[in-house]
Order: sequence, then structure tokens, then C-alpha cells
Amino acid sequence: MHRSIIASALAALFCANPAFAGSTDIGMAHSEAFEKACGSGNIPQVMALYEDDADVIWPGQGDVAKGKDAIAKLVSGYCKPGAGQLKLESQSSRELSPSYIVNVGRWKSVAAGADGKPTELEVRTTEVLHRGKDGRWRYIVDHASIGAPPAQTAPAAGKPASS
Repeated sequence: MHRSIIASALAALFCANPAFAGSTDIGMAHSEAFEKACGSGNIPQVMALYEDDADVIWPGQGDVAKGKDAIAKLVSGYCKPGAGQLKLESQSSRELSPSYIVNVGRWKSVAAGADGKPTELEVRTTEVLHRGKDGRWRYIVDHASIGAPPAQTAPAAGKPASS
């Protein structure tokens, strides 16, 4: 009996690995599809990656949307050819269940700053993908953030601030 319990536990452990590998491939394919569609300004392709009632929270003030109509407005303002460059740097994916995957990613965003010079930002994402009845994976949650810049230290008393 003890051997069968150990054998069952080992079987479960080894059977879980292909599921994780699958979630990694699915998550990467989804992120790469977003990167390509957004970078080319193909709004219909971007929108095909979202469920009808998805939630989106992006870094800009007020960049929150629920449902495809609101998401399409947000996406249209951001995903334009030449508007900037968004590149997936790294990502990990984890299967939550056979129909849900969570992605945690790091992206690099390069766009023109206020002075016209390129500005580079690190974008962090947490996304939940759902596999619908049609077998396609879509975002149900797409949350992105930009880290705050490091805190400025005050100069020591009597010393000028460095520029």
C-alpha cells in the first residue's frame, strides 16, 4: 500500500511537468501575438486576444477598461505603428487549471519622451488567460504597471545637489 501511494505521488509529479511546459508555450505564444499585433497597429488582432468581459488595467492614469468596447478604445490609443516599441523581455507562466493560465512578464517599452528623445520603461505584467469552449486562449485580466523611479536622496547639509 505504501508503495502505491509513493508511485501515485511520483506519477502526479511527472504528469504535472508537461502541463507546465504547455502553459509556458501557450503564455509565450499569446504574449508574442500581442506584441506583434499591437506593434503593427492591428487592432482587430489585438482585440481577438481578449474575452468579451475582460478587465484591463494599464499604467496610464485612467487606463482602465472592462469589456471589448472599452478595451478597444484603450488599445486604439496605444497600439499604433510607430507609436513606440513594446518588447517582451521575459515571462513565466503557470497553469492554474486546465482552462486558466497566469503569466507574469517583464516588457520593455521605448517611446518618445516629452523632449522627443527615446524613453525606455520597464513594464511589468500579470495576466490571466482563459481557454474558451472554442479552445482559444484569451485574456480575462491584463494588468500592467511601471515601477516608480528610485527615490532621490537629499544632499547632505551644505552640499549642493548633483546634476
